[in-house]
Amino acid sequence: MKLLKVNGIMVYDNTLWFGSVAQPESSVLDEFKEGRLNTIKFNKSLADDRRINITMVPLGDGITICRCLY
Repeated sequence: MKLLKVNGIMVYDNTLWFGSVAQPESSVLDEFKEGRLNTIKFNKSLADDRRINITMVPLGDGITICRCLY
């Protein structure tokens, strides 16, 4: 985010990871578990970052739009 200007927009794709981020880990296929965990960590880091405002759009495999506040 250091390179993004104030009010700049960054868009991330696949932030729902086949819907697995909303499912209990026990019901996720083994092939998706590593990606699911990494996606959850990434989404949490975005949510915890006070420099940005985020909006998640449930289109396709999930799109997260971030706007730099400062």
